Amino acid sequence: MCNKDFFKLVLTDKKALMPLKDVKFVTVPRYDELSVKKFWPMLQSDETFMRYMPDLTVESRLPDREYFWNIANTVQNAYVQRVI
Repeated sequence: MCNKDFFKLVLTDKKALMPLKDVKFVTVPRYDELSVKKFWPMLQSDETFMRYMPDLTVESRLPDREYFWNIANTVQNAYVQRVI
C-alpha cells in the first residue's frame, strides 16, 4: 500500500496520510457485491477520498480491501453505512 512512490506524493502534498486515531474502522462483509473492484470507479470522483488512495500501478492493482473500506468509511461514513 505505502511504497516509496506514495511517500514521494505525500511529501509533495499531492497525497496525504491520515492519523490512525482519525480512522473510523469498519468491518465489511466479504460479499462480491461489496468488492473494491466494484466500488473503486464509484469513489474515484471524490477528491477527499482519493487524496488518501494510491495511484494505480502499471499492473492496475487495486488498494487493499481493509484500507479501502476504512478510508471510505472515514471520509463518507453515511454512504458506507447505507451500502453495508
